[in-house]
Order: sequence, then C-alpha cells, then structure tokens
Amino acid sequence: MTICFYEDEKYRRFFPLTLVRPVYVLRAGIVPLFRRVERYFREANICLTGRDQIAPLLSEMFREHPANIIKRGEGDVLFVNGRIRNYGNLPELVRQVGLSTTFTNHDETIAVLFKTESMKAFPPISTQKEYEELFNKEKGYISRLETTATLYDYCWDIVADIEKEICEDFEYMKSSFSHSQNKTIHDGAFIINKSNTFLDDGVEISPSAVIDASRGPVYIGADSKIEPQAAIFGPCFIGPNSVVLAGKIVVSSIGPTCRVGGEVEESVFHSYVNKYHAGFIGHSYVGPWVNFGAMTTNSDLKNNYSNIQVTLDGQAINSGSIKVGSFIADHTKFGIGTLLNTGINFGVCCNIFGGNLVVDKEVPSFSWGNSQKYERYDLQKSVETAQKAAKRRDYTLSEREIAVLEAVFNGTMTADGIMRFNLE
Repeated sequence: MTICFYEDEKYRRFFPLTLVRPVYVLRAGIVPLFRRVERYFREANICLTGRDQIAPLLSEMFREHPANIIKRGEGDVLFVNGRIRNYGNLPELVRQVGLSTTFTNHDETIAVLFKTESMKAFPPISTQKEYEELFNKEKGYISRLETTATLYDYCWDIVADIEKEICEDFEYMKSSFSHSQNKTIHDGAFIINKSNTFLDDGVEISPSAVIDASRGPVYIGADSKIEPQAAIFGPCFIGPNSVVLAGKIVVSSIGPTCRVGGEVEESVFHSYVNKYHAGFIGHSYVGPWVNFGAMTTNSDLKNNYSNIQVTLDGQAINSGSIKVGSFIADHTKFGIGTLLNTGINFGVCCNIFGGNLVVDKEVPSFSWGNSQKYERYDLQKSVETAQKAAKRRDYTLSEREIAVLEAVFNGTMTADGIMRFNLE
C-alpha cells in the first residue's frame, strides 16, 4: 500500500507553525505526526503532499519520502488527513473494505482509500491533483464509512497530547533500541527507573543531573549532554545533539540540536531552539531557530483560571483549556527579560525586545519591536540574522528555506496544493 499524507483547508488553524510546513510534520511525541502511521501499516510506502510552495522544501527535508509525487506501485493508495490525531479503528477498516472508500468522522474526511481497480487508467506516478479530480468524478460511487479516528483541530491540541504520544512512541520504538556501551554516566548522576529510560550513543550524563522516569519514559537522543543540576521528568524526549543545562524539564518533547536551560513544562521545541538561560516556557509549541533571551518567560495560566482565548487570523477562539502558552514560528528572537502573556502567536522572523510584557494576541511575521510599537523587519536583514544563527550550529540555510521565508514576507504563500476531499 501507498499512504499519502495531505493538507486540507484547516491547515491555517495551526498558524503560525504551519506558515512554513504542513501540520503532519509537527510533533507531539518522539516522531513527526506522519510517522505514527508506522505503528499500524509497517510495510507501507509513505509519500507527502502539501502546498506547492513548500513541496520543494519537503523534498529536501524528508528525502526518503516523495513530495507531491505519488508512486503507487501495484497496491492501493490511502490518503490520510495530515491532522489525524487518533487512528481508532481506521487501520482495521482499511484492511476490511473491498471498494474505494471515504472514511469520515462527524462529516470530516479522515482518509480516502483508492482501490487498485479504480486507478487502472492512472500512470504509476501521479500527482495529488489527479487523485482529487478522480475523487470528485467518482465520489457518488465511492463508499462512505464512519471511523472512530479523530483529527487535531488546533495547535494546542497537539501540545495536550505530549504525554500520551511520548509514551506510545517509546513503547513502539523500544523493541528496536540498541543498548550500546558508548555513553557516559558520571558518578553522582541519578537515574530513577532505568528500565524506562533509553540513552542513545554518545550521551553524557553529568554529576548531579537527575533523570526521573518514574512517571513516564525518558528518551535521550544520540550525542546529547545533560549538564550538572539539570532535572528531566518523564515522559520526556530529548533529541539528538541537544544540551540540557541547569533547570527542570517536565513532560516535554525537545527536538534535535536544542540548548535548553531554566524551566520548561509540557512544551514542544521543534528543533534548533536556544533557551540557554533561566526563564519559564510552558504549554507551548516553539519552532526551529527560536532564541529566548535570559529570563524570557511566558504565562500559561490566567489568575482567574478561566479558559484561554487564542487569536488566529484575527479571530478569537476559546481554546477550551485553562493552560495554553505561546505558539512561536521559525527564526523568532526574544530579548532579555521579555514577558509573554497567555495564548500568544508569534509569526516567522519576529524580533521582540524591550523587556516589556507582550500583550498582543497575534504578532505578525517579520515584526520588530514590542507591544508599544512594531515596525516591519527588513527581509534581507532578517535572512542574514537567520543565516548567522544557523552557522552557529554548523548548519547552512538552503535556498529553498530562504525562498519559503521570502514567500511569507511577500504575502505570496498560497493554498495551492492542498487537497479538498469534500463530501458535499
């Protein structure tokens, strides 16, 4: 079987993180959302579809998975909504049906299965547009089945799943863990519940560091270093080549090549995040190349314990939760002492400084300043800053990455390439 992940019209609900990527490459646990399908379809070929302007970058970042090119081989093709949250009985239904089928939950399309017989006229390599046209032509004849699978609605739903997803990813992956001896655990380091802890090659645990897996698993990726007086409380994921400094990390997913100190609670740091100093970040999703100046702190709980409202595309939305922090897109920087109010979105390449409380609910991409006054951040200067930050981590931004930033700056990022498996 070939499984294709696609974006639908609701990708905007996951702004600002989906300004430059599809929702299915976000992460709640150890692996990107689309990789969770491997738990249910181990032998499937996976391909990725997305907006036309980010497809070239997808191809670059996930070379093993074709982007916007569907190579179906000789089997069926299953399109899965990239917002999928829980697979429910979908895998069982897919294996049982004998006809092309749309799988739905409360009138939302979860997945569409194209059986081999319905694709006889298709070449072995096709595009998502051709499949969308086939669906619209044949949907009156395509069966429809209700599934218990569910979808994510907003970014804070992903954050709410951190604990569950780390546990499930760890359980699925542990049979493939290689317990090599190429690691250093210094005298004076404390590991609680070693059977629920995985340390990959090259990991170093310093004296007085604490890893507590008594309430959930802890996975520490290759070549990561846990420095003195750092405490990690599971379920927790620390990605490869990351450094955890003095402080406390609780129920969080910290991606590759991050530098994290201070206090982090129930948050996702996608990758290449720098939070080297003290300060608190909670119930947040932080994109790559974000830098937190010393003592930068966010609020994730209101004093009256009421539900937090988040603004997306200018529309206020009740999150339904009393704990929601910040959602911060790629390459945004915060000066020292910056305070972030509850439920704020920060776009791409913002530069926020001044040591004030940021009260705006939605800060547009390429904003320079603070709540008292914002100016437009010059594109060339912002790209130069992004390149300098990347060089500090021995990384070179590609032309495709820069092209996506330029599209966001110019307002030319479009929805071309999303799929509309509408039921009407």
